[in-house]
Amino acid sequence: MTDLLSLSGAESFRVFDTDFPNGDLAGYFPASSRVLDFSKTGGQVEIFDTILSETHFDYVVDLEANLLQGFFKIYSDIGFEQAAAEANLRVSVYFILDRKVSSVSTALTISKSCKHAEFIPVRNEAMGNILTVPQAANVYGQIRHHRDIQLPRLSVNALNYLDQPDFSFANFLARNGDGVPLELKIEIWSFLETVYNQRQSGDMN
Repeated sequence: MTDLLSLSGAESFRVFDTDFPNGDLAGYFPASSRVLDFSKTGGQVEIFDTILSETHFDYVVDLEANLLQGFFKIYSDIGFEQAAAEANLRVSVYFILDRKVSSVSTALTISKSCKHAEFIPVRNEAMGNILTVPQAANVYGQIRHHRDIQLPRLSVNALNYLDQPDFSFANFLARNGDGVPLELKIEIWSFLETVYNQRQSGDMN
């Protein structure tokens, strides 16, 4: 997602990375990123105040799992959705499910905090399908979501290629995959095409 935004230039978007102090995502976009300690009041204020006061940017907030509940409590308490709507900001929440039923339960709780934002569960085929567990499937059915995204499983070779420090999807797209070994080029294009084809919104629940 951040790679896609970067195609418009480093000055078109901002990233808030809550992986403090490491900032793994911020390391890929240093010119556009801030690494924040969201456990501190200053970090909390900076995220919400900046988004509402500098509305000419697109924003990516990368939340660590242990910060989800706290973030969305503040989100609800300060009426962020209403303020965002008044500022003509569109809010989308991408929630990555893991292998635990508790992950689906957390997704349900957070979706209830996001009454007007797009809520999009993301499932990674590499993690298996938690929805084969009846309890998880039952909870998932209660989640109000506009769509969901399923990330295809990638081969070990493709994952190793994507993990290279100088790789970015933006550069891959801009160069039409030139310079990438043919087999990996085909696999990465297929991955991106599959994700892109799931972009269409439409209330499901």
